[in-house]
Amino acid sequence: MAEREVVEVYRKKGVRLTAEMSPLLYKYFYAHEWPDIVHLGWQMFDKAHAVMLVETGVIPREVGIGILRALRQLDTEGAVEGRRRLGGHLHCGEAYVTKVAGPDVGGWIHCGRSTGDLAAVAHRIAVRDYEIRAMEAINQARGVFIQKAEEHAGTVMPGYTHLQHAEPITYGFYLLSWVHQLERDFGRLMDALGRANTSPAGCAILTTTDFPLDRHATQRLLGFDQLYTNAKDAIWSVDYCMEALGAVLCSGSGLGRLAEDLNTWHSSEFGLVEHPDEYCGTSSIMPQKKNPYGTECVRGLVGDIIGKVTAFAATTKAASDACEMVLMAQAHVYDAFDRYLGALEIMTGIVDGLKINAQLMRQRAGMYWSQASTLANVIVREKQVPFRTAHQLVGILVRLAYEDNKLPEQVTAAMLDRASVELNGEPLGLSEDALRRALDPESVIESRRLVGGPSSEQVGRDIAYANESLQRDTTRLSEVRARLARAERDLEEAIDRIIGQQAESLS
Repeated sequence: MAEREVVEVYRKKGVRLTAEMSPLLYKYFYAHEWPDIVHLGWQMFDKAHAVMLVETGVIPREVGIGILRALRQLDTEGAVEGRRRLGGHLHCGEAYVTKVAGPDVGGWIHCGRSTGDLAAVAHRIAVRDYEIRAMEAINQARGVFIQKAEEHAGTVMPGYTHLQHAEPITYGFYLLSWVHQLERDFGRLMDALGRANTSPAGCAILTTTDFPLDRHATQRLLGFDQLYTNAKDAIWSVDYCMEALGAVLCSGSGLGRLAEDLNTWHSSEFGLVEHPDEYCGTSSIMPQKKNPYGTECVRGLVGDIIGKVTAFAATTKAASDACEMVLMAQAHVYDAFDRYLGALEIMTGIVDGLKINAQLMRQRAGMYWSQASTLANVIVREKQVPFRTAHQLVGILVRLAYEDNKLPEQVTAAMLDRASVELNGEPLGLSEDALRRALDPESVIESRRLVGGPSSEQVGRDIAYANESLQRDTTRLSEVRARLARAERDLEEAIDRIIGQQAESLS
Protein backbone atom coordinates (compact mmCIF):
# COMPACT_ATOMS: atom_id res chain seq x y z
CA MET A 1 0.00 0.00 0.00
CA ALA A 2 1.24 3.51 -0.82
CA GLU A 3 2.63 5.56 2.02
CA ARG A 4 0.04 7.72 3.65
CA GLU A 5 0.14 11.48 3.75
CA VAL A 6 -2.39 12.26 6.45
CA VAL A 7 -4.23 15.41 5.37
CA GLU A 8 -6.43 16.75 8.15
CA VAL A 9 -9.21 19.23 7.47
CA TYR A 10 -10.69 20.17 10.82
CA ARG A 11 -9.00 18.45 13.78
CA LYS A 12 -5.87 20.53 13.67
CA LYS A 13 -3.39 21.15 16.43
CA GLY A 14 -3.79 24.66 17.72
CA VAL A 15 -7.49 25.08 16.95
CA ARG A 16 -9.64 23.53 19.65
CA LEU A 17 -7.00 21.00 20.67
CA THR A 18 -3.34 21.58 21.48
CA ALA A 19 -1.91 18.17 20.50
CA GLU A 20 -1.93 15.91 17.48
CA MET A 21 -4.15 12.84 17.67
CA SER A 22 -2.56 9.73 19.12
CA PRO A 23 -1.46 7.41 16.28
CA LEU A 24 -3.16 4.51 18.03
CA LEU A 25 -6.44 6.41 18.35
CA TYR A 26 -6.14 7.38 14.70
CA LYS A 27 -5.58 3.76 13.65
CA TYR A 28 -8.27 2.06 15.72
CA PHE A 29 -10.96 4.72 16.02
CA TYR A 30 -10.68 7.53 13.49
CA ALA A 31 -9.44 5.82 10.30
CA HIS A 32 -10.25 2.14 10.40
CA GLU A 33 -9.10 -0.05 7.50
CA TRP A 34 -12.51 -0.04 5.85
CA PRO A 35 -13.32 -2.16 2.78
CA ASP A 36 -13.28 -0.45 -0.60
CA ILE A 37 -17.05 -0.06 -0.74
CA VAL A 38 -17.02 2.27 2.29
CA HIS A 39 -14.52 4.60 0.59
CA LEU A 40 -16.64 4.46 -2.56
CA GLY A 41 -19.66 5.34 -0.44
CA TRP A 42 -17.91 8.46 0.83
CA GLN A 43 -16.94 9.36 -2.73
CA MET A 44 -20.53 8.97 -3.92
CA PHE A 45 -21.84 11.05 -1.04
CA ASP A 46 -19.27 13.80 -1.61
CA LYS A 47 -20.36 14.09 -5.24
CA ALA A 48 -24.10 13.87 -4.56
CA HIS A 49 -23.87 16.36 -1.70
CA ALA A 50 -21.90 18.81 -3.86
CA VAL A 51 -24.43 18.50 -6.69
CA MET A 52 -27.27 19.18 -4.27
CA LEU A 53 -25.45 22.16 -2.71
CA VAL A 54 -25.05 23.72 -6.15
CA GLU A 55 -28.60 23.02 -7.29
CA THR A 56 -30.10 24.47 -4.10
CA GLY A 57 -27.85 27.53 -4.24
CA VAL A 58 -26.29 26.82 -0.86
CA ILE A 59 -22.81 27.26 -2.34
CA PRO A 60 -21.67 29.39 -5.29
CA ARG A 61 -21.87 27.58 -8.60
CA GLU A 62 -18.23 28.20 -9.47
CA VAL A 63 -17.21 26.70 -6.14
CA GLY A 64 -19.37 23.64 -6.82
CA ILE A 65 -17.79 23.24 -10.23
CA GLY A 66 -14.34 23.30 -8.62
CA ILE A 67 -15.38 20.70 -6.04
CA LEU A 68 -16.91 18.37 -8.64
CA ARG A 69 -14.00 18.67 -11.03
CA ALA A 70 -11.62 17.77 -8.21
CA LEU A 71 -13.76 14.77 -7.24
CA ARG A 72 -13.86 13.66 -10.89
CA GLN A 73 -10.08 13.91 -10.93
CA LEU A 74 -9.99 11.72 -7.82
CA ASP A 75 -12.20 9.20 -9.64
CA THR A 76 -9.69 9.13 -12.48
CA GLU A 77 -6.77 8.59 -10.11
CA GLY A 78 -8.67 5.91 -8.20
CA ALA A 79 -10.97 7.07 -5.45
CA VAL A 80 -10.23 4.26 -3.01
CA GLU A 81 -6.44 4.39 -3.14
CA GLY A 82 -6.48 8.17 -3.41
CA ARG A 83 -8.43 8.46 -0.20
CA ARG A 84 -6.28 5.92 1.56
CA ARG A 85 -3.15 7.85 0.58
CA LEU A 86 -4.61 10.87 2.34
CA GLY A 87 -5.14 8.95 5.57
CA GLY A 88 -8.24 6.85 4.92
CA HIS A 89 -10.51 8.91 7.17
CA LEU A 90 -14.04 10.07 6.46
CA HIS A 91 -13.04 13.56 5.33
CA CYS A 92 -10.51 12.54 2.70
CA GLY A 93 -12.78 13.86 -0.03
CA GLU A 94 -12.64 17.33 1.45
CA ALA A 95 -8.91 16.86 2.04
CA TYR A 96 -8.34 15.97 -1.62
CA VAL A 97 -10.41 18.87 -2.94
CA THR A 98 -8.61 21.24 -0.59
CA LYS A 99 -5.24 19.92 -1.73
CA VAL A 100 -5.90 20.28 -5.48
CA ALA A 101 -8.28 23.27 -5.53
CA GLY A 102 -7.42 25.12 -2.34
CA PRO A 103 -9.29 25.78 0.90
CA ASP A 104 -11.48 28.43 -0.70
CA VAL A 105 -13.05 25.61 -2.73
CA GLY A 106 -12.65 22.55 -0.55
CA GLY A 107 -13.87 24.34 2.54
CA TRP A 108 -17.41 24.62 1.12
CA ILE A 109 -18.16 20.92 0.67
CA HIS A 110 -19.04 20.33 4.30
CA CYS A 111 -21.93 22.82 4.42
CA GLY A 112 -24.92 21.19 6.12
CA ARG A 113 -23.08 17.96 6.78
CA SER A 114 -21.30 16.21 9.64
CA THR A 115 -19.05 13.26 10.25
CA GLY A 116 -22.28 11.65 11.42
CA ASP A 117 -24.04 11.50 8.07
CA LEU A 118 -20.75 10.88 6.25
CA ALA A 119 -20.44 7.68 8.26
CA ALA A 120 -24.14 6.82 8.17
CA VAL A 121 -24.43 7.20 4.39
CA ALA A 122 -21.29 5.25 3.53
CA HIS A 123 -22.10 2.40 5.90
CA ARG A 124 -25.60 2.03 4.50
CA ILE A 125 -24.23 2.00 0.96
CA ALA A 126 -21.72 -0.64 2.04
CA VAL A 127 -24.27 -2.80 3.85
CA ARG A 128 -26.66 -2.74 0.89
CA ASP A 129 -23.78 -3.72 -1.40
CA TYR A 130 -22.88 -6.67 0.83
CA GLU A 131 -26.52 -7.70 1.06
CA ILE A 132 -26.89 -7.65 -2.72
CA ARG A 133 -23.67 -9.62 -3.20
CA ALA A 134 -24.83 -12.15 -0.62
CA MET A 135 -28.19 -12.56 -2.35
CA GLU A 136 -26.45 -13.09 -5.69
CA ALA A 137 -24.26 -15.77 -4.12
CA ILE A 138 -27.31 -17.39 -2.52
CA ASN A 139 -29.06 -17.55 -5.88
CA GLN A 140 -25.99 -19.12 -7.45
CA ALA A 141 -25.99 -21.75 -4.70
CA ARG A 142 -29.71 -22.36 -5.18
CA GLY A 143 -29.14 -23.01 -8.88
CA VAL A 144 -26.43 -25.58 -8.18
CA PHE A 145 -28.42 -27.30 -5.44
CA ILE A 146 -31.56 -27.50 -7.60
CA GLN A 147 -29.59 -28.96 -10.51
CA LYS A 148 -28.08 -31.63 -8.26
CA ALA A 149 -31.50 -32.34 -6.71
CA GLU A 150 -32.89 -32.98 -10.20
CA GLU A 151 -30.00 -35.33 -10.99
CA HIS A 152 -30.52 -37.26 -7.76
CA ALA A 153 -34.30 -37.14 -7.39
CA GLY A 154 -34.31 -40.94 -7.45
CA THR A 155 -31.06 -41.60 -5.56
CA VAL A 156 -32.30 -43.54 -2.52
CA MET A 157 -30.46 -43.05 0.76
CA PRO A 158 -31.12 -43.35 4.47
CA GLY A 159 -32.52 -40.31 6.21
CA TYR A 160 -30.93 -39.69 9.59
CA THR A 161 -31.95 -38.36 12.96
CA HIS A 162 -29.45 -38.49 15.84
CA LEU A 163 -27.05 -40.06 13.27
CA GLN A 164 -29.34 -43.11 13.36
CA HIS A 165 -31.25 -44.42 10.36
CA ALA A 166 -34.72 -42.89 10.51
CA GLU A 167 -36.67 -43.23 7.23
CA PRO A 168 -35.57 -43.67 3.62
CA ILE A 169 -35.33 -40.54 1.49
CA THR A 170 -33.54 -39.52 -1.70
CA TYR A 171 -30.45 -37.37 -1.97
CA GLY A 172 -32.47 -35.01 -4.16
CA PHE A 173 -35.04 -34.62 -1.37
CA TYR A 174 -32.21 -33.92 1.07
CA LEU A 175 -30.75 -31.18 -1.14
CA LEU A 176 -34.15 -29.56 -1.58
CA SER A 177 -34.34 -29.07 2.17
CA TRP A 178 -31.33 -26.74 1.84
CA VAL A 179 -32.78 -25.05 -1.23
CA HIS A 180 -35.76 -23.98 0.87
CA GLN A 181 -33.50 -22.58 3.60
CA LEU A 182 -31.51 -20.65 1.00
CA GLU A 183 -34.77 -19.26 -0.38
CA ARG A 184 -35.66 -17.99 3.10
CA ASP A 185 -32.12 -16.63 3.52
CA PHE A 186 -32.62 -14.64 0.33
CA GLY A 187 -35.94 -13.33 1.64
CA ARG A 188 -34.42 -12.25 4.96
CA LEU A 189 -31.68 -10.31 3.19
CA MET A 190 -34.13 -8.73 0.76
CA ASP A 191 -36.28 -7.60 3.69
CA ALA A 192 -33.19 -6.25 5.44
CA LEU A 193 -32.15 -4.39 2.29
CA GLY A 194 -35.50 -2.62 2.24
CA ARG A 195 -34.69 -1.05 5.61
CA ALA A 196 -30.95 -0.56 5.10
CA ASN A 197 -31.46 1.36 1.85
CA THR A 198 -32.79 4.43 3.65
CA SER A 199 -31.02 7.78 3.34
CA PRO A 200 -29.58 9.60 6.37
CA ALA A 201 -27.97 12.22 4.10
CA GLY A 202 -28.61 15.73 5.36
CA CYS A 203 -29.29 14.71 8.94
CA ALA A 204 -25.83 15.96 10.01
CA ILE A 205 -25.22 14.66 13.53
CA LEU A 206 -28.46 15.17 15.47
CA THR A 207 -30.90 17.87 14.27
CA THR A 208 -30.25 18.29 10.50
CA THR A 209 -29.16 21.84 9.56
CA ASP A 210 -30.49 25.31 8.87
CA PHE A 211 -29.08 25.27 5.34
CA PRO A 212 -31.94 24.68 2.84
CA LEU A 213 -30.77 21.25 1.73
CA ASP A 214 -32.83 19.07 -0.61
CA ARG A 215 -32.62 15.73 1.16
CA HIS A 216 -34.85 14.04 -1.43
CA ALA A 217 -32.46 15.01 -4.23
CA THR A 218 -29.46 13.49 -2.43
CA GLN A 219 -31.52 10.39 -1.66
CA ARG A 220 -32.31 9.86 -5.33
CA LEU A 221 -28.74 10.47 -6.49
CA LEU A 222 -27.43 7.90 -4.02
CA GLY A 223 -30.00 5.25 -4.95
CA PHE A 224 -31.75 5.18 -1.58
CA ASP A 225 -35.42 4.15 -1.58
CA GLN A 226 -36.60 6.43 1.20
CA LEU A 227 -35.56 8.98 3.85
CA TYR A 228 -35.05 8.75 7.54
CA THR A 229 -37.48 11.25 9.01
CA ASN A 230 -35.84 11.60 12.43
CA ALA A 231 -32.25 12.85 12.36
CA LYS A 232 -31.16 11.19 15.59
CA ASP A 233 -32.53 7.87 14.42
CA ALA A 234 -30.80 8.33 11.05
CA ILE A 235 -27.33 8.88 12.47
CA TRP A 236 -27.25 6.78 15.60
CA SER A 237 -29.35 3.73 14.76
CA VAL A 238 -27.54 0.48 13.99
CA ASP A 239 -30.45 -1.94 13.85
CA TYR A 240 -30.09 -2.22 10.06
CA CYS A 241 -26.64 -3.72 10.70
CA MET A 242 -27.93 -6.08 13.36
CA GLU A 243 -30.69 -7.20 11.00
CA ALA A 244 -28.15 -7.89 8.25
CA LEU A 245 -25.98 -9.79 10.70
CA GLY A 246 -28.98 -11.81 11.83
CA ALA A 247 -29.67 -12.89 8.25
CA VAL A 248 -26.01 -13.81 7.72
CA LEU A 249 -25.87 -15.71 11.00
CA CYS A 250 -29.05 -17.63 10.17
CA SER A 251 -27.81 -18.62 6.73
CA GLY A 252 -24.28 -19.32 7.93
CA SER A 253 -25.55 -21.62 10.65
CA GLY A 254 -27.36 -23.62 8.00
CA LEU A 255 -24.16 -23.88 5.99
CA GLY A 256 -22.39 -25.15 9.09
CA ARG A 257 -24.97 -27.90 9.57
CA LEU A 258 -24.73 -28.92 5.92
CA ALA A 259 -20.94 -28.97 6.23
CA GLU A 260 -21.20 -31.24 9.26
CA ASP A 261 -23.41 -33.70 7.37
CA LEU A 262 -21.14 -33.85 4.34
CA ASN A 263 -18.07 -34.05 6.54
CA THR A 264 -19.52 -37.11 8.28
CA TRP A 265 -20.68 -38.78 5.07
CA HIS A 266 -17.17 -38.39 3.59
CA SER A 267 -15.66 -40.52 6.35
CA SER A 268 -14.58 -44.11 5.66
CA GLU A 269 -17.22 -45.39 8.09
CA PHE A 270 -20.01 -43.76 6.05
CA GLY A 271 -18.50 -43.57 2.57
CA LEU A 272 -21.69 -42.09 1.09
CA VAL A 273 -19.94 -39.18 -0.63
CA GLU A 274 -16.47 -38.13 -1.67
CA HIS A 275 -15.51 -34.47 -1.60
CA PRO A 276 -13.94 -32.86 -4.69
CA ASP A 277 -10.14 -32.76 -4.56
CA GLU A 278 -9.93 -28.97 -4.79
CA TYR A 279 -11.69 -28.70 -1.43
CA CYS A 280 -9.56 -31.33 0.31
CA GLY A 281 -6.12 -31.60 1.84
CA THR A 282 -3.83 -34.46 2.74
CA SER A 283 -1.40 -35.26 5.50
CA SER A 284 2.27 -34.39 5.71
CA ILE A 285 2.91 -37.78 7.32
CA MET A 286 -0.01 -40.06 6.36
CA PRO A 287 -0.10 -40.27 2.54
CA GLN A 288 -3.46 -42.03 2.37
CA LYS A 289 -5.40 -39.11 3.83
CA LYS A 290 -8.03 -37.10 1.94
CA ASN A 291 -9.05 -34.58 4.56
CA PRO A 292 -12.29 -32.63 4.01
CA TYR A 293 -10.74 -29.20 4.55
CA GLY A 294 -13.54 -27.43 2.70
CA THR A 295 -16.31 -28.43 5.09
CA GLU A 296 -14.00 -27.86 8.04
CA CYS A 297 -13.24 -24.39 6.70
CA VAL A 298 -16.96 -23.66 6.38
CA ARG A 299 -17.52 -24.67 9.99
CA GLY A 300 -14.63 -22.44 11.05
CA LEU A 301 -15.96 -19.49 9.06
CA VAL A 302 -19.38 -19.93 10.66
CA GLY A 303 -17.65 -19.80 14.03
CA ASP A 304 -16.02 -16.53 12.98
CA ILE A 305 -19.43 -15.16 11.98
CA ILE A 306 -20.82 -15.97 15.41
CA GLY A 307 -17.85 -14.14 16.93
CA LYS A 308 -18.37 -11.07 14.74
CA VAL A 309 -22.07 -10.91 15.57
CA THR A 310 -21.23 -11.13 19.26
CA ALA A 311 -18.56 -8.43 18.90
CA PHE A 312 -21.00 -6.13 17.11
CA ALA A 313 -23.60 -6.61 19.83
CA ALA A 314 -21.01 -5.91 22.52
CA THR A 315 -19.69 -2.77 20.78
CA THR A 316 -23.15 -1.31 20.22
CA LYS A 317 -24.26 -1.95 23.81
CA ALA A 318 -23.53 1.67 24.58
CA ALA A 319 -25.15 5.06 25.03
CA SER A 320 -27.50 6.00 22.22
CA ASP A 321 -25.00 8.50 20.82
CA ALA A 322 -21.67 6.72 21.41
CA CYS A 323 -19.20 7.04 18.55
CA GLU A 324 -17.91 3.48 18.70
CA MET A 325 -21.25 2.48 17.20
CA VAL A 326 -20.62 4.44 14.01
CA LEU A 327 -16.81 4.47 13.84
CA MET A 328 -15.93 0.92 14.94
CA ALA A 329 -18.86 -1.51 15.14
CA GLN A 330 -19.53 -1.73 11.40
CA ALA A 331 -16.16 -3.40 10.85
CA HIS A 332 -17.63 -6.53 12.42
CA VAL A 333 -20.51 -6.42 9.91
CA TYR A 334 -18.18 -6.39 6.92
CA ASP A 335 -15.96 -9.09 8.40
CA ALA A 336 -19.01 -11.28 8.97
CA PHE A 337 -20.21 -10.79 5.40
CA ASP A 338 -16.75 -11.57 4.00
CA ARG A 339 -16.65 -14.84 5.92
CA TYR A 340 -20.20 -15.70 4.95
CA LEU A 341 -19.53 -15.11 1.26
CA GLY A 342 -16.44 -17.32 1.51
CA ALA A 343 -18.32 -20.09 3.29
CA LEU A 344 -21.17 -19.99 0.78
CA GLU A 345 -18.84 -20.10 -2.23
CA ILE A 346 -16.90 -23.03 -0.76
CA MET A 347 -20.08 -24.95 0.05
CA THR A 348 -21.51 -24.33 -3.41
CA GLY A 349 -18.32 -25.70 -4.95
CA ILE A 350 -18.36 -28.78 -2.72
CA VAL A 351 -21.99 -29.65 -3.52
CA ASP A 352 -21.37 -29.07 -7.22
CA GLY A 353 -18.36 -31.41 -7.30
CA LEU A 354 -19.47 -34.01 -4.75
CA LYS A 355 -19.20 -37.64 -5.84
CA ILE A 356 -22.26 -39.60 -4.74
CA ASN A 357 -21.95 -43.30 -3.91
CA ALA A 358 -25.49 -44.10 -5.02
CA GLN A 359 -25.07 -47.86 -4.79
CA LEU A 360 -23.92 -47.74 -1.19
CA MET A 361 -26.61 -45.21 -0.32
CA ARG A 362 -29.29 -47.57 -1.64
CA GLN A 363 -27.78 -50.54 0.15
CA ARG A 364 -27.62 -48.69 3.44
CA ALA A 365 -31.18 -47.40 3.07
CA GLY A 366 -32.58 -50.91 3.56
CA MET A 367 -30.12 -52.29 6.12
CA TYR A 368 -30.99 -50.69 9.44
CA TRP A 369 -34.76 -50.60 9.63
CA SER A 370 -35.49 -47.16 8.21
CA GLN A 371 -38.68 -48.84 6.88
CA ALA A 372 -39.99 -49.62 10.39
CA SER A 373 -42.52 -46.80 10.71
CA THR A 374 -44.01 -47.69 7.32
CA LEU A 375 -44.41 -51.30 8.40
CA ALA A 376 -46.27 -50.11 11.48
CA ASN A 377 -48.57 -48.04 9.26
CA VAL A 378 -49.24 -51.05 7.01
CA ILE A 379 -50.17 -53.16 10.05
CA VAL A 380 -52.63 -50.45 11.16
CA ARG A 381 -54.33 -50.42 7.78
CA GLU A 382 -54.22 -54.16 7.06
CA LYS A 383 -55.11 -55.46 10.53
CA GLN A 384 -57.07 -52.55 12.00
CA VAL A 385 -55.04 -52.35 15.18
CA PRO A 386 -54.15 -49.13 17.05
CA PHE A 387 -50.98 -47.44 15.88
CA ARG A 388 -49.29 -47.79 19.26
CA THR A 389 -49.88 -51.52 19.20
CA ALA A 390 -48.38 -51.72 15.72
CA HIS A 391 -45.48 -49.52 16.82
CA GLN A 392 -44.66 -51.82 19.73
CA LEU A 393 -45.05 -54.92 17.58
CA VAL A 394 -42.53 -53.64 15.01
CA GLY A 395 -40.17 -52.66 17.81
CA ILE A 396 -40.17 -56.27 19.02
CA LEU A 397 -39.62 -57.48 15.44
CA VAL A 398 -36.59 -55.22 15.06
CA ARG A 399 -35.13 -56.52 18.34
CA LEU A 400 -35.68 -60.12 17.28
CA ALA A 401 -34.07 -59.45 13.90
CA TYR A 402 -30.96 -58.02 15.52
CA GLU A 403 -30.84 -60.94 17.96
CA ASP A 404 -31.07 -63.39 15.03
CA ASN A 405 -28.59 -61.33 12.96
CA LYS A 406 -31.09 -60.87 10.13
CA LEU A 407 -31.41 -57.89 7.79
CA PRO A 408 -34.88 -56.46 7.07
CA GLU A 409 -34.91 -58.16 3.67
CA GLN A 410 -34.45 -61.53 5.45
CA VAL A 411 -37.32 -61.08 7.89
CA THR A 412 -40.41 -63.20 7.22
CA ALA A 413 -44.09 -63.00 8.10
CA ALA A 414 -43.45 -65.89 10.50
CA MET A 415 -41.00 -63.72 12.43
CA LEU A 416 -43.62 -60.97 12.59
CA ASP A 417 -46.09 -63.52 13.97
CA ARG A 418 -43.50 -64.50 16.56
CA ALA A 419 -43.22 -60.85 17.64
CA SER A 420 -47.00 -60.60 17.78
CA VAL A 421 -47.25 -63.66 19.99
CA GLU A 422 -44.72 -62.09 22.35
CA LEU A 423 -46.77 -58.88 22.48
CA ASN A 424 -50.37 -60.11 22.33
CA GLY A 425 -50.26 -63.88 22.68
CA GLU A 426 -51.45 -64.50 19.11
CA PRO A 427 -49.98 -64.26 15.56
CA LEU A 428 -50.69 -61.21 13.42
CA GLY A 429 -51.24 -62.96 10.08
CA LEU A 430 -49.85 -60.21 7.79
CA SER A 431 -49.20 -61.54 4.30
CA GLU A 432 -45.67 -62.04 3.02
CA ASP A 433 -46.41 -59.75 0.07
CA ALA A 434 -47.56 -56.89 2.33
CA LEU A 435 -44.48 -57.34 4.49
CA ARG A 436 -42.14 -57.20 1.47
CA ARG A 437 -43.74 -54.02 0.12
CA ALA A 438 -43.52 -52.37 3.54
CA LEU A 439 -39.81 -53.17 3.80
CA ASP A 440 -38.86 -51.97 0.31
CA PRO A 441 -37.19 -48.50 0.56
CA GLU A 442 -38.42 -47.33 -2.85
CA SER A 443 -41.98 -48.29 -1.96
CA VAL A 444 -41.64 -46.51 1.35
CA ILE A 445 -40.47 -43.31 -0.39
CA GLU A 446 -43.26 -43.46 -2.98
CA SER A 447 -45.83 -43.89 -0.21
CA ARG A 448 -44.95 -40.42 1.12
CA ARG A 449 -47.16 -38.50 -1.29
CA LEU A 450 -48.26 -35.70 0.99
CA VAL A 451 -46.99 -32.18 0.33
CA GLY A 452 -43.49 -32.11 1.77
CA GLY A 453 -42.82 -35.81 1.22
CA PRO A 454 -40.01 -37.48 -0.73
CA SER A 455 -42.11 -39.30 -3.34
CA SER A 456 -41.04 -38.73 -6.93
CA GLU A 457 -44.23 -36.80 -7.60
CA GLN A 458 -43.73 -34.42 -4.69
CA VAL A 459 -40.01 -33.97 -5.33
CA GLY A 460 -40.77 -33.15 -8.96
CA ARG A 461 -43.28 -30.51 -7.90
CA ASP A 462 -40.83 -29.11 -5.36
CA ILE A 463 -38.11 -28.83 -7.99
CA ALA A 464 -40.48 -26.97 -10.30
CA TYR A 465 -41.42 -24.61 -7.47
CA ALA A 466 -37.73 -24.07 -6.56
CA ASN A 467 -36.89 -23.15 -10.15
CA GLU A 468 -39.80 -20.70 -10.36
CA SER A 469 -38.88 -19.13 -7.02
CA LEU A 470 -35.24 -18.78 -8.07
CA GLN A 471 -36.23 -17.10 -11.32
CA ARG A 472 -38.51 -14.71 -9.48
CA ASP A 473 -35.83 -13.78 -6.95
CA THR A 474 -33.20 -13.39 -9.68
CA THR A 475 -35.49 -10.93 -11.43
CA ARG A 476 -36.07 -9.00 -8.19
CA LEU A 477 -32.36 -8.70 -7.61
CA SER A 478 -31.73 -7.58 -11.19
CA GLU A 479 -34.29 -4.83 -10.68
CA VAL A 480 -32.46 -3.67 -7.56
CA ARG A 481 -29.16 -3.57 -9.46
CA ALA A 482 -30.84 -1.66 -12.30
CA ARG A 483 -32.28 0.97 -9.95
CA LEU A 484 -28.88 1.56 -8.35
CA ALA A 485 -27.22 1.77 -11.77
CA ARG A 486 -29.79 4.37 -12.86
CA ALA A 487 -29.08 6.42 -9.74
CA GLU A 488 -25.34 6.27 -10.45
CA ARG A 489 -25.93 7.43 -14.03
CA ASP A 490 -28.18 10.24 -12.80
CA LEU A 491 -25.45 11.40 -10.41
CA GLU A 492 -22.80 11.47 -13.12
CA GLU A 493 -25.15 13.23 -15.55
CA ALA A 494 -25.92 15.86 -12.90
CA ILE A 495 -22.19 16.45 -12.46
CA ASP A 496 -21.83 16.75 -16.25
CA ARG A 497 -24.54 19.40 -16.36
CA ILE A 498 -22.92 21.43 -13.62
CA ILE A 499 -19.32 21.37 -14.80
CA GLY A 500 -20.30 21.72 -18.46
CA GLN A 501 -18.50 18.61 -19.58
CA GLN A 502 -21.03 17.88 -22.30
CA ALA A 503 -20.78 21.38 -23.72
CA GLU A 504 -16.99 21.22 -23.66
CA SER A 505 -16.98 17.89 -25.50
CA LEU A 506 -19.12 19.40 -28.28
CA SER A 507 -16.99 22.51 -28.74
